[in-house]
Amino acid sequence: MSRHRTPPTRPAAPEASYVRLLPGSRTPTYAFVHPVGGSVSGYVDVVSALPAGTECVGMRARGLSPRGEPHRDIPAMAAAYLGELLAHHEPEHLVLAGYSFGGLVAFEMARRLRERGRTPAGAVLLGTYVPRHGVPRAERVAAFARLVSVIYRVPAEGLRLDGLDDTEMVDRAAEVAERCPTLPAAYRQADMRRLFRVLALNLRMAQEYDVPPYDGPVHLVRPERPDPQDTLHAWRSRCPAGVFTHDVGGEHNELMTGDHGVRIARTLAALWPG
Repeated sequence: MSRHRTPPTRPAAPEASYVRLLPGSRTPTYAFVHPVGGSVSGYVDVVSALPAGTECVGMRARGLSPRGEPHRDIPAMAAAYLGELLAHHEPEHLVLAGYSFGGLVAFEMARRLRERGRTPAGAVLLGTYVPRHGVPRAERVAAFARLVSVIYRVPAEGLRLDGLDDTEMVDRAAEVAERCPTLPAAYRQADMRRLFRVLALNLRMAQEYDVPPYDGPVHLVRPERPDPQDTLHAWRSRCPAGVFTHDVGGEHNELMTGDHGVRIARTLAALWPG
């Protein structure tokens, strides 16, 4: 009697953060780190406005799919993203950029490369603020509700998150979002608890990140509003090699879209003509 041996089941491949956004052969390669929501879809207007032949890649948050667990702090996130990026690119050929929260991660990635003696081609902070520490719980909950409203079009006033811990906050927001008629169609079949868990963790990580000094040059792209008065001073105090500002106008939440995204692409193309 022959015996049939069932082949061992291969474990599912771990969730990758590295994604190719635009193929190209020009240098440098732009590596865009996700904002607080975890997705890199918000870079589409910037990427599409860059010169032909520009290579763009993205780093999306782990934990958006069941194959990965979210990171718990920005240094660990930056180290993991660098590991994936450097499997494909030389550090000196990379412009590390990130919108809002993503700028903090890109900054930490650039700093770590500099420590290794491998300076990236550039570091770009897109509307990124230096985080404040000791933010009251109520303020962090309000920020989470505002982000759910902005990113997922769920009215903040209907969330009722006061007095909830992070797990309860995520569960409540997911329940409301799944019933919300304004939730974009792209999220109708999504696991909203998973998305909101990543959002809440990234928000907490930003507020706990103690921005270290970086001795390389940094480019800061600024919206017109809101722009806290001390933003430029705060970055200059951490970047002795210089912070170069590029004002593109508009609201912070609109910085990556439409005409503002086109202005950012033109700024990048002028800084690194290839």
